[in-house]
Amino acid sequence: MHALLSQEQTVSPVYSIDTQANVLSQIYNLNTVLACYCCKSSWALSTAAKKYAQHSQGELIRYQGGINPKLYTEVEQLFNKAAHGDLISTHIKQMLSMFEVLFEPKEIGIRVISCDHAISPAFHKNTMITRMASSVGGTGEQWIEHSNATFLPLVDGQLTHQIKPPEDHVINHFCDGDIAIYKGTNWLAQEHNALITSSPAFINQDPRICIYIDYIC
Repeated sequence: MHALLSQEQTVSPVYSIDTQANVLSQIYNLNTVLACYCCKSSWALSTAAKKYAQHSQGELIRYQGGINPKLYTEVEQLFNKAAHGDLISTHIKQMLSMFEVLFEPKEIGIRVISCDHAISPAFHKNTMITRMASSVGGTGEQWIEHSNATFLPLVDGQLTHQIKPPEDHVINHFCDGDIAIYKGTNWLAQEHNALITSSPAFINQDPRICIYIDYIC
């Protein structure tokens, strides 16, 4: 990964959001915590993801290793029998391609999850180096700016501070189809500026597919 990972952050966090894909490269700016490419899902993609998620709940893919043709084939085969499943696999493969260009990783971790409920409902700082996230079939992860986070005192048995549930009006979320990259506490000099997120909001247990790609090395 590029040498910028080891440089120090000296300014306030910035949350970069744009409708152009090149916004994702801003994650390398020392003050950028989040870079989000706003690319709302087409009706066909969103509908295909919802229908697939209605019938296939749980973890669809959990993989750790390099980005290679075998991984692309696994993604294609997972959705090849679903109606418009090629739209879902194309979205995931696009994410993998973007991630590879941005970070040139030797090893990644990817999870593709079909769910209708929040897996991590509490707001928290993420403990990886960096993550690419997207949801299709419904809104994506929720997040808040650091200035809106209230950290609670430690209690017995806790190693990290919990975050007080924020007011609704300060909560942001990624839209259906958005592709976001954000920093975690393991990105050097970002220990205190990792993005604060929680799982997507499932108001009516509406199913969707969530994709997460983590940089490992």
